Amino acid sequence: MFEWRLPLRKFLLRLLRGIKKPPSKTSVRRNGVFLDHKIRMPIWAIGIFTFFVLYWILFLELGLNWNNAIGIFIFVSLIIFGNRFYLRRYSPETISNNNRLALLSVIAITIVLFMVMVTELKMTIPGISPYIVPIPAAAMLVTILLGTSPAAIVVLALSMILGVLNDFNFNYFFVAFIGGLTGVGSVLGVRNRKDFTRAGLFINIANILAIVILGFLQNTSPFIVGKDFLWGIGNGFLSVVLAIGLLPYLENTFSITTDIKLLELADFNQPLLKRLMLEAPGTYHHSLLVGNLVETAAEIIGANPLLARVGAYYHDIGKLTKPEYFIENIPTFKSKHDTLVPSMSSLILVSHVKDGVALAKEHRIDKGIIDIIQQHHGTSLIHFFYQRALEEYESEEIEEGTYRYPGPKPKTREAALIMLADAVEAASRSLEEPSHRRIEEIVNKIINNKFIDEQLNDCNITLSNLHRIAESFVHSLVSVYHSRIEYPGYGEEKEQEKSENFNS
Repeated sequence: MFEWRLPLRKFLLRLLRGIKKPPSKTSVRRNGVFLDHKIRMPIWAIGIFTFFVLYWILFLELGLNWNNAIGIFIFVSLIIFGNRFYLRRYSPETISNNNRLALLSVIAITIVLFMVMVTELKMTIPGISPYIVPIPAAAMLVTILLGTSPAAIVVLALSMILGVLNDFNFNYFFVAFIGGLTGVGSVLGVRNRKDFTRAGLFINIANILAIVILGFLQNTSPFIVGKDFLWGIGNGFLSVVLAIGLLPYLENTFSITTDIKLLELADFNQPLLKRLMLEAPGTYHHSLLVGNLVETAAEIIGANPLLARVGAYYHDIGKLTKPEYFIENIPTFKSKHDTLVPSMSSLILVSHVKDGVALAKEHRIDKGIIDIIQQHHGTSLIHFFYQRALEEYESEEIEEGTYRYPGPKPKTREAALIMLADAVEAASRSLEEPSHRRIEEIVNKIINNKFIDEQLNDCNITLSNLHRIAESFVHSLVSVYHSRIEYPGYGEEKEQEKSENFNS
């Protein structure tokens, strides 16, 4: 078989050499490792690579003859093109993203190699069963990382390949397909790694039921059914172990942010959040309030509330470099900006976005959060210092671009929510008497200004969404700034203190 493997090796080396590119200039290097994990292989190359790897594996296993060559070529072609059309229809974000497509390919090829290993072991250990092949592990990983639509088609394709590799045995296809679909459903809404234990139990039950059904339909002896039970249960446990073990590496390698990773980032013991709490307490408190605002609004418009909340926690981490230049961290009313020209003040404010991105990359924060940090101001105008510049330099022409953030504008609904909530929370905090009417007025004004300034043009936000977001913000802010009962005697003391201060 050596003469067949050598041409494949040469072809794959040429393919990889042809698509290899140097890391981008924007990548951050730390300890010799580039933190930008974007896959450089183009989408078409991923498809060709997957096709030839699957083709050669099946060809070597089923026999080297022309009939097999033609049959396997058609079979693999149907799988690849069928998956392509399915993903384009039901998961366009996967088929258009080389990172996601490469992840799908890696998981599928890994499970196929596991099938080959089991097939080879059957020759030396006759008792081993293909029921042990952990197709549910692939189902769980793809569901968590990419969604249910890619997971369903991967389960179908892998189940078919398992049946083909084992003399076209329908039993293996059926059990793998049922267990795989159960793996997809069992991790929906998974929020922590302990939930995998429950998923493994569901997979075990599904495998046992599938084996029982086949046993009754085929009049299989109870002894063989009992032995298959053990392999089905082993499949569930092995799938859970593989899913738990591989998930962190796949998350980091392919730069995909899962809900599990977001929950870990939301832990206030994370180094950046601890620094924010100690070095910039005003910004920390502001970030918490923004997180509360966006989480509720995200649920209402169908965005990812967890991503929105965690993104809000980290959106202003760039202020850690110069916390004393931001009003929420100044204990007195004297600001350091009073001694600076408006253009310099604007430059300091703008720099917190770039500094935040650099800090996030240094601490290996996920790309989804980095995008929010970069986009949470879009190309908005810094009105305060722009107006001050107009007043101070009446005779000179002021370039508006100097007083705008560099962008880009928000690309996702979560980033847009954080942009709106960031501005709304800061403005509402400046109200002397934050009544329901005043809060409603300022929320609507800010959202309208962002819309008119075209800051929301690049994200999937509708006018109906904006109306519901405004209602959610108003409700949340009114709850925060609700009026409180005045304690007896406190009002008189407060008035006396005011009078003394005035007379003095």
